[in-house]
Amino acid sequence: MSVQGKRLPSGISRIGDAALPLAIMFALLVVWEAAVHLLAIKSYVLPAPTAIIKELVASGPTIILPQLKATLIETLAGYGLAVAVAAVLSILILYSSAFRRGVLPLIIASQTVPVITMAPVLVIWFGYNSLPRIIITALVAFFPLTISTVTGLRSLEPQFIDFFRSLNATPSQIFFKLRLPVALPNIFAGLKVATTLAVIGATISEWVGASQGIGYLIAQDTAQLNTTRVFASLTVLGISGMALFGLVGLVERLSMPWIHARPSLAWLRGLRSGSRPDGAALRSY
Repeated sequence: MSVQGKRLPSGISRIGDAALPLAIMFALLVVWEAAVHLLAIKSYVLPAPTAIIKELVASGPTIILPQLKATLIETLAGYGLAVAVAAVLSILILYSSAFRRGVLPLIIASQTVPVITMAPVLVIWFGYNSLPRIIITALVAFFPLTISTVTGLRSLEPQFIDFFRSLNATPSQIFFKLRLPVALPNIFAGLKVATTLAVIGATISEWVGASQGIGYLIAQDTAQLNTTRVFASLTVLGISGMALFGLVGLVERLSMPWIHARPSLAWLRGLRSGSRPDGAALRSY
């Protein structure tokens, strides 16, 4: 076997994939630290990474983390609402051409209006509580999830649907055993994007009509020129966002074992070569 044909073990490959971004991040932090000291940059303009770490140790447990809890609750609630709305809209768009022609353009047009501008109105309607912020989070996150879900559900080639119908599959079987598995990569891509947008939406919504949360803390610290704690809050927020993103990625890997080796849909591809599985294949799928 040639050297070029050999592949590194998966464990070593994963370590290498993780080491590269960590090395780049470490190099950037070193340059950042050196630039702050060499250029004598004031801490209220740009704090050094070491100062941010000290602030995390000092303020993290008592100030930042309690505010983060409020933001994460709003993020998860808004994210869940966005998923529910996107699921309903996607099914209606898929199966109703009238709904697709009449409502989809309105959904797209709604995205041209900055969602944050609706915050004062939502506060007037629902009061100074977490509900307006949850709604804003959902409004920010639902659109890419809806579009990616619709794209995935409509990406199925017609001959696969015809084959399932030839086996007397019911519409629910076609949806859950064919359309949905094929659409899962698109759905999870939308879920990942929606995760990051939900964190952003919840944080920004706390700038208006909020008395708690990371966004509220950042706004207060910015007004007081406490830039070091602003960066500390952003660091915690970024880590939390990456953790949520990674959690969705883990669920994706567990939900789609065929994404690496696709045995469950391989027999469908045999349709192109003329093979025809029997009804037992459909029931076992």
